This record gives sequence, C-alpha cells and structure tokens, in this order.
Amino acid sequence: MAKVFQFGDFTLDTGAFELRRGPVIIPVEPLVLELLTLLLEQPGVVLSRDRLVESVWGGRIVSESTISTAIKWARKALGDTGREQKYIRTIRGRGIQFAVPVEAAGAAAAGSRPPIPEGAMQPTIYVRPFETLGDGGLDQLSRALRIRTRSILARIPLLRIASSFPQADQLADPRELRSRFEITHVLEVRLQRTGDMLTADAALTETRNGLQIWARQFATPAGAGEQEILLHKMIRRLEPRMMQAMATEMQTGGGEPGARANLMQAIALLALKGWHRTTFIEATDLIERAIEQEPDLALSHAYLALLKALGHRVGLLRDDDTIVPSVIAAVDRVLELESQDSTILGLVGCALADVGQVDRALPILRKAIEANPQNGHAKTALGSAFLMKRDYASAARYLSEGMDCSPVDTRRSVWGAALALAWLALGELDNALEAAKNACKEDDRLYLPRLALAAVHLVRKDQVNAAAAVRECLRTKPDLSREEVVCVVGEGLGAGVWAIAHALMDRGAEEAGRPR
Repeated sequence: MAKVFQFGDFTLDTGAFELRRGPVIIPVEPLVLELLTLLLEQPGVVLSRDRLVESVWGGRIVSESTISTAIKWARKALGDTGREQKYIRTIRGRGIQFAVPVEAAGAAAAGSRPPIPEGAMQPTIYVRPFETLGDGGLDQLSRALRIRTRSILARIPLLRIASSFPQADQLADPRELRSRFEITHVLEVRLQRTGDMLTADAALTETRNGLQIWARQFATPAGAGEQEILLHKMIRRLEPRMMQAMATEMQTGGGEPGARANLMQAIALLALKGWHRTTFIEATDLIERAIEQEPDLALSHAYLALLKALGHRVGLLRDDDTIVPSVIAAVDRVLELESQDSTILGLVGCALADVGQVDRALPILRKAIEANPQNGHAKTALGSAFLMKRDYASAARYLSEGMDCSPVDTRRSVWGAALALAWLALGELDNALEAAKNACKEDDRLYLPRLALAAVHLVRKDQVNAAAAVRECLRTKPDLSREEVVCVVGEGLGAGVWAIAHALMDRGAEEAGRPR
C-alpha cells in the first residue's frame, strides 16, 4: 500500500513516487527515493551500511562511493549538507539515521495535492519514454537512451531532471504536467531504423502554453557506438535551446528576478550571444547581482571567477591589479561551498588556469572529469591548461574530446581557436587550418579564432590569407593590441601577426586621414 510521510514542510508519497516541499516536486532518482523511504520508515534508528545495501540495493555488491553518493543526493534533495545534517545524520562508525520526527499519513488521498501557483518556476524537464517505430529490437535501446539522456541533461546548470513516474507518462496534455507536477518542459523522442541508419526525431515542448519550441531529426549510420553518437548529436543541439528556454521561464512571473534567474540569464547570454566585451560586462553585472541576492550559491561564484579570469586573459574586461586576486578569492569561496560538483569544479579549474595557476587547476579539472566524463567544459579547460604547459598532444586530445560532447554554442569558437593552436604546435597544419576555420564559423564577432587562423596561414606561408584573417580580426576588434595578439598566439607568431595588423591599421588611418 502506498505510504505518505510528512516531516517539516516535506512530503514523501510512495504511491506517486515523488518528494514534495510544499506544493513543489523535488525530482529525485528512484534509488534515492528508496533510500529516503527506508530512513523515514524508521526515524531515529541507526541503519548500518549492510542494512542499506540489503534494502536499497537488494544485497548486490556496491562500492562505498556508490553508497556515499546516494546519501549525498538524498541530503541534497532535503537541503542538507555533509556539515549541516538536519535531516540525515551520520553516526560515525555505525551508519546513518533520520534525525527529525516523521508523521506517517497512511495511503495518499486522490486529488489531495495543493494547486501549484502560476508564475516563474524552477526549470524542470521531463523526458518521456522514447517511442519506437518498426523494429521491435529498439525497445531495449530506447530505455537505455532515455536514461542516458536524463543523465547528460543533468549537466545543464540550474535544470532539474524529473524522475520517471507513471502518472506523468499517462498525461497527454503538457499543461497538466505543469499544473500538477511543476514540470516546465517535456522532451519527446521517436526512434526508428531506416535502412542502415538509426534516426531520432526529437521535440521540446514548454508546458505553460503547451507549445513545441524546438524539433529536429538526427541520424547516424548503424554500427558500433551508434547510440552514443546519436545521443550526443541530439543533446549538443538541444542544450543551447534548453538554456534559452530556461532563461525565459525564470524571467516569467513578474517582480524582481531572483538570484537564480539572474544567473541563468547570464549563462544564456554568454552561450547564445557570444564571448564579447559587452556580453561579458552585462553577464558579470547579472552574476554579481545574483551573489548579492543569494551569497551562498556556489555556482554564481564559480561563473564570476570564470568570467573575470577569461576576460582578464584575452582582454574582454578591463585589466587592473584587482582581477587576479578577486578570481582567486572567488575560487576559494566556491570550494568552501561545494567541492564535489563536476560543473562547478570545471568552471573554477578553468578560471585558475586562465589566471596562470595551471598547476592548481590540473587536479581540479581531472576531478571534475572523473565525477562526470561528459563534462565538456572541464575537458576543454583541461586541454587549454595543457596548452599552457606546452603539452600539445594532451591539449589536442582533451580539446577534441571536450568539443565532441559539448553543446553547439558560441563557446566552441574559443575552444576551437585553442585546438587550432595545439594542432599548429604539433605540426598538424591541415588539422590546424580546419579547426581554425570551424572556430571562425561558430562566432562571427569574436577575434580569437581569427588570430589563430592568421597564425596558421603564416606558418603555411600564405601571406594573402593571413592578411585576410587579420583584417577580419580588426573588423571584430578594431582596438587590437600587440599584447592581446601575443597572449593568444605566442611571442614568435605574434610578431608576424602583429606586423600585419599594424600595417593594416596604418593604412586604414592614412585612408581616413587620421594620424597614427
């Protein structure tokens, strides 16, 4: 029989497979829900590791890290931490216990859930069971891909992933998912084999008005690794659209935007409009406002460190003596608040590398990748760090891997420029040229990939195209300085690129009748 447990302002309903805080559903994985149920059934009782394994994992052999991770996510769902153990308390050497009184309310009453107020909601996506057409052998693959899709989408900052439960699958109208379960977006995927191709038709729907806001078909040749290839093709295109939708959702509802809405707006601004001086300044202002509103949100401090560090490195923000100390202070604050989250570790590791603390950055970035091998930002940041260490083979490897599993947005322009320079240092001129050209295509207004392209042309002894690349660079950044050129392409190549830029600047000044 379904049970309902109430404690504080939380309700756990085993019949609905959900944990709520007031009217708001808190998405948790089924295993975490089982762990919470076990604790709630015996409040105050210390449960040993063996008891947890027997009841939650069915007696299977599991590692200590697996158990610790489940406990961590259970705590996170309740707002607990390892230090502040209000609900789930660790009794050293014995086990864990649920530390607050619990009221067992019996079976869930149909229709008893309070209505959810309309307005801005925490972005929450529900991935429906994948539909299959034709080949019955796709059923098992579809279930595996659904789980992997949810897992990879979890890397998007501030996005909640709703656990699967039958009630949601039975609702055809997406607006009901919003009103009953506070789900803001729904992803639907249809799989099919056509000849020797595996195809997926994906569609994203917002639940406020039930409108489809994105749809696209993806295909890959059948064979080894087909599902992973197809999956990454789909999510790399879905992720930027999802971030834009999240920013819209969090700005809806009237009133002053909260800390997370301001942070999400900044993240979407950078991903969709590019890494430019104006967007950096606007995004930095939004993040600093978010920190004022919610000082203990680690993600805000991590993004602030990243923006200041990268802006300092490539001249997108004004240079002054306070930037590097403020970046290090922000990183230290982040690691006080959260030292395990892969996304946050990737951001702060990248920030440290950008201000020259590469040796400190390397273990942080490796830890981020170990925690989540799909963390493309951490992989590209690690590649960039190896570029600074002049380990060009490792740089090319991690930059390539990171870009393969990263969203298709303007960040790829920065990473592609770094990849071009790594290939160039390895003497792989064709790969360097292809990477630099692709990086330029990703963002029409960023000067970094155009500097990389000019450097590649110079090494190839193609003065005409080198000059054309520098001319494009000056179009995007008319105030280009020698220091910025050297910072990107190095002292040796920088001298040649700057000579071209300086000559073009002089010629432009003469044509305009301005003194240089």
